[in-house]
Amino acid sequence: MLAALDSAIPVTHTTADALALDEKARIVEHVIPMKRIVTEIIDPSKADPRSNTAFAPIADGPADSPQHLLSIFDTLTIKCWVTADEHARLNTIGRSSQWDAPDGDGWARYDSAGIRAVPLSDLRA
Repeated sequence: MLAALDSAIPVTHTTADALALDEKARIVEHVIPMKRIVTEIIDPSKADPRSNTAFAPIADGPADSPQHLLSIFDTLTIKCWVTADEHARLNTIGRSSQWDAPDGDGWARYDSAGIRAVPLSDLRA
């Protein structure tokens, strides 16, 4: 079910290096990893303790209805084009960041990996 929802959400951010690639060579990366989104939907208290200082919900989870599930999913799903090298760096920066955004902050993963992304809307303006 989430794959169908995910495919409907567009990429909204990119790195400069990814933008320079052919679109087929770009990797679509979830700024807040999908596992963290699912954890929020099901039970935020199960977030990985290696990268969280608290177990409070980050988007009003857990979901108590289909509409609430969609709201959480829409709130947390941010997609970014990255290169293969950037993707590897995002998934090897330590703690459990490849599985869980530190305290729910997906952009902290990018900062830790030294990766700068910008909104696509800034490039089209």
